[in-house]
Amino acid sequence: MPPRLRRPARPDRRPRSARGTGVAVPTTVGGIFRLVLAGNRRWLLLTVGAGGFMLHQVAEALVPVLIGVVVDRAIVPRDGTALGLWLAVLAAVFVVLTMAWRIGMRSTVRAFSFAAHDLRQLTVARVLDPLGMARRRAAGETLTIASSDTNRVAGISWLVTGQLGALAAIGTTAASLLLVSVPLGVAVLVATPVMLLVMHRLSVPLEARSETEQETAARAGGLATDLVTGLRVLKGLGAEEAAADRYRRASRESLGAALRAVRSRAAYQAVSTVLSVVFLAAVALFAGRMALAGQITVGELVAVVGLAQFVQEPMSRMGFLGVELAQKRASARRLLLLLGEPTVHSPVDGVVARAAGRAERAAGAATVTIAGVFGGSVVPPVTARAGQVVGIVVPDGGDAGRLVDVLGCRAPAPPGAVVVNGTDLATLDPSTGRALVFAARHEASLFSTTVRENLAPDGPLDERALDASGTAEVLGHLTEGLDTPLVGRGQHLSGGQRQRLVLGRALHRTEPVLVLHDPTTAVDSVTEARIAAALRGFPERALVLVTSSPTLLAVCDEVVTAVAAAPAGSDRELVAS
Repeated sequence: MPPRLRRPARPDRRPRSARGTGVAVPTTVGGIFRLVLAGNRRWLLLTVGAGGFMLHQVAEALVPVLIGVVVDRAIVPRDGTALGLWLAVLAAVFVVLTMAWRIGMRSTVRAFSFAAHDLRQLTVARVLDPLGMARRRAAGETLTIASSDTNRVAGISWLVTGQLGALAAIGTTAASLLLVSVPLGVAVLVATPVMLLVMHRLSVPLEARSETEQETAARAGGLATDLVTGLRVLKGLGAEEAAADRYRRASRESLGAALRAVRSRAAYQAVSTVLSVVFLAAVALFAGRMALAGQITVGELVAVVGLAQFVQEPMSRMGFLGVELAQKRASARRLLLLLGEPTVHSPVDGVVARAAGRAERAAGAATVTIAGVFGGSVVPPVTARAGQVVGIVVPDGGDAGRLVDVLGCRAPAPPGAVVVNGTDLATLDPSTGRALVFAARHEASLFSTTVRENLAPDGPLDERALDASGTAEVLGHLTEGLDTPLVGRGQHLSGGQRQRLVLGRALHRTEPVLVLHDPTTAVDSVTEARIAAALRGFPERALVLVTSSPTLLAVCDEVVTAVAAAPAGSDRELVAS
């Protein structure tokens, strides 16, 4: 046995690049926003989008100004030529604002879509990282983060371009009002930042409530996914009512958090609207008094009233800046927690990489030796070679699952406990280890696709695997055979049918070492005996059965039984005892 290489005792927590994306994983909320706005040169798209929206808002703000000019220079003096000229200018402005909006919308949509895609790629890369995740999340929670949270964070693209457009609109309005009357322009310039400051202070509690709403919704979604997936088991245990009560509590908690967030948002919107209306009414009143006093013309009064009506929308949009930013920050923090989740395995160094290369070159000589402590159980030394079937009995179900997870590189292997082709599994990169050993979980799931794609998605079907697993018998009960779609991940199948399909998929794997964990618990005794005998028909691989089934153990070349670990002592001492 080669000397064992030491590895860190704790999972690696250092930030790293997501595998397969070439993008560094952000470690702060600001880093996520920078990735959305500037990653993959998206700043160019956003610059064009912001420019388009700003030009659109400037042109739209000029419409009431031009109408006032038409009144003063064409309608009041009754000049038909001037009327035609200024109407042409007004039409040109409408063409400009329409094209500018199209350009801004197209560029921002592209930036948003690409940013959301990049965030989803990072999320998927983290979930599928060979180094694993220290915390197991519910499928529904992960799906919520990968879909709604990533879309919400990518929405910062819309927020930036929209807010820049609003600033351009307010700036154009203020400049126009300054040309009409300095007091009116100063009023707009002073009141706008004051209103934004007030709205920002009001948005602080909304941010916390938005984060709570998203967390409770994700938990309820994950629980619903688990209930639907395990509905058949729950019925068998008679636990439907208890499961329904648990989901009901989670759903009500999520509903309560959502209602609190909605009430806060409604109150925020009401205050924002009231402030905008009061401000605009004050501007219109002030302009009307000036017109009555002869300080401004009729056309200028029309322009002021039109600008006061127009500026309400961009001011309201800026008033919602705090709400939108609060929700996006809450989603960004949830995404950040997933991306920064500690790994189960530690990255290997150069020495380990060379050991991995030797293991891959020796992949044809499938040999695995197991001896060590897994959870609270000690497995005696046992070796499986190509063409052999070895049985391991682990009385504790949790420890049995731990052993299978270690062999499948889903959990870190104790140093020296598993040796594959002469190389300690603890020194291998998880990807290399999984290329040598495939360890199927007992609760493995099917996918919502055809039977054929579930069994062998990357290669041809193996008749030996179909016969040995009993899958051929299952196909006889399916209307479309191998092309039958499995709706709801095979929930319409019986437990025995699903288990045989999962076993058939495992037997189609090409890794030289195959580990099966209780593969026949849901089939009848006759089918189990037939499967046990057929498992001997794979001489090109080493087969390890982690089971307590007498029928399966009867066909094994060697069987060992794990014992409870003593409370003290090293792994070597426990194995030797």
